[in-house]
Amino acid sequence: MGNDGPTFLRWWPASVGVAPGHRAAGPKEERFETLDAALDAVEARWETLQHQAPQILDKRRVLLVSTEELRSVMAAEEP
Repeated sequence: MGNDGPTFLRWWPASVGVAPGHRAAGPKEERFETLDAALDAVEARWETLQHQAPQILDKRRVLLVSTEELRSVMAAEEP
């Protein structure tokens, strides 16, 4: 399956005073022209994003890469 862009990185920011698993704020999204650019952004910000259920979506907002898949990719890249 090819991805002709754009792609979107979606995550749920931490909500102060809200128990984990009970998110008060809606998701945030950032647009990228390619899947590679979105993956690069995830890698660069993984320290924070890993706790914010990141996902990568296609131009129709259909899930391309799940949080679990991103965790696996990031774990495989650790030294």
